[in-house]
Amino acid sequence: MEEKNKVIFCTNCGAKNSTESKFCTKCGKALAEVSDEEIDNDSEYVETKGSMFDSATSKLNSWTGGSGAVEVSWKDFFSEVFKSHTEDEAEDIFIAGTKDTTPSLDEVSNEEVHPWLFSRILAVIIIAGILLTVLTQLNQRTGDLIAADVIISIAVPMSALVLFFEINVFKNISFYKIGKIMLLGGILSLIVTIILDSFTSISALNLIGSLLTGSIEEISKVLIAAFFIQKLNIKRIFNGLLVGAAVGTGFSAFENIQYIVASTGQIASFTDAFQRTLLSISDHTEWCAIATAALIIAKGSQKLTTNTFMDLRFLKFLVLVILIHTCWDWNFFDNYTYIRYAILVVITWVTVFVMVHAGLREVKELQLSFDVDLSTNKGGEV
Repeated sequence: MEEKNKVIFCTNCGAKNSTESKFCTKCGKALAEVSDEEIDNDSEYVETKGSMFDSATSKLNSWTGGSGAVEVSWKDFFSEVFKSHTEDEAEDIFIAGTKDTTPSLDEVSNEEVHPWLFSRILAVIIIAGILLTVLTQLNQRTGDLIAADVIISIAVPMSALVLFFEINVFKNISFYKIGKIMLLGGILSLIVTIILDSFTSISALNLIGSLLTGSIEEISKVLIAAFFIQKLNIKRIFNGLLVGAAVGTGFSAFENIQYIVASTGQIASFTDAFQRTLLSISDHTEWCAIATAALIIAKGSQKLTTNTFMDLRFLKFLVLVILIHTCWDWNFFDNYTYIRYAILVVITWVTVFVMVHAGLREVKELQLSFDVDLSTNKGGEV
């Protein structure tokens, strides 16, 4: 077997360096030579076997700066979902990200992530929606029906956000901050979408209309996410996934709420609201998370500039989510609705898996670089 490619990106500024270099040629930071074999554990890295799936994950992985195919194991990723967990464990997850609960770099886990709390959140929200539906039948008030539809329609986006909060191994952003980003970012991205949309006159969901819709909405979300990245000085892939997911969740939740009231003023049924939330299993939350994480890969530890948005490492993933969004809306596939959604869900979540893989690789790089810094008495920075 051929020797795996060495990592040559500086973990401080993201600049490319020769594998022979000991210090970054751009920022002077000490470099740690890291191979994929050192970074990836056996369950995450597999040799490219020539299959279409391996070729796809290998290509996506190369866009993040990695090499080789990425093994996607849904069973392993969700292995903790069906296990018993205590209330204390749930509370420990939610208190992460404060001044007293953010771990140091050497305490950050670079092992596989296994989110589970999101499934409990999903169950609680859906149960609340069902109870509100029962209340509607007993009370016969329009307000109760609206409340039931709202709760149901936000169930999947909210639980997806909790999933991304769980997998942020740095545990350095509190749920309080994420909640603010979700609310403000979701509304701001919708406002930007409406403003940009006003410059177009195409409303049909044909190829051009769907492509315009996908482009405008994805660009609007990532621009708002970029604002929060700059404001919070975000520079790690897992943090980018989380901030992007927060903006996307706000967008998805508010959009779902908009759709439960038809243009005629009629309120959607419980079934319609439930179908709407199910379709959120792979939409704005995940798409914005992917694009924002790609922006972090392009940005590194530097400030956001115009050049960052022109970086191919970002543009490739942005174009990918725009194309996924376009196919999601395009009426050409209306006769194959469920097949279309199934394929796009798989593509979206495989891309998320690759980003998680890249995030874990980044953690390992940082920890190895930190060890080099300690040995040279320079200290390290997360």
